[in-house]
Amino acid sequence: MIRLYFAALTLALLSSPALAEPTCKDAQMPVPMWQVAKKFEDAGGSISAMKTNDGCYEIYGHQADKRVEVFFDPNTGKELERD
Repeated sequence: MIRLYFAALTLALLSSPALAEPTCKDAQMPVPMWQVAKKFEDAGGSISAMKTNDGCYEIYGHQADKRVEVFFDPNTGKELERD
């Protein structure tokens, strides 16, 4: 029974799509990270962590009682993707 469980779990993990995060181009004049953070908080979000990942700004936090991971373009400050 345990072998069947692990076989099913392995199959499920291998068949799931890979999680791809956006990649941003180097910014000549990036929008300051604090402005992106303020925009997120003004929209009702609370930030637990921020970082730069593959050139994009990334915010970890909560919004509308849900945990979110949001990627922003440092060139424009616009949201690219939300997990």
